[in-house]
Amino acid sequence: MNEHSEEQGLRVHHLVNLGGLIAVAGLDREPPDFLLGALVSVAHERERLTPEQRARVASLGREKLDERATAKRAWKSWRRSQDLHSLMLNSVQIRRLIEALGGEAPEHSASLTEVLMGLLREAGDALVTAAAR
Repeated sequence: MNEHSEEQGLRVHHLVNLGGLIAVAGLDREPPDFLLGALVSVAHERERLTPEQRARVASLGREKLDERATAKRAWKSWRRSQDLHSLMLNSVQIRRLIEALGGEAPEHSASLTEVLMGLLREAGDALVTAAAR
């Protein structure tokens, strides 16, 4: 059962879309205090923009959205052809996978995916070797 009103659902959808714009702009990995500060700074600048400057800023946004739409269509097509699946994992989950595969998780999270991919390659190679016997 859905506990949200239609208005609340629309609001949530709108906020999710705004979060998507932050990701498209490449700001989704920034800490919350920086991100909010950047948005407040932009809000202050917005008030001083001339109509021509606003149009230029909007044009930059449209270009990025167009690029994103094109890239997204190309990625979807390629993913379908490869039967790939998107998977998002946080650092804790990746560490658990590394340990489950018999590895040791690195201290710095920047190396987690590299270590995980290496362990998966090794496991795949071991399966191929075992199947060849």
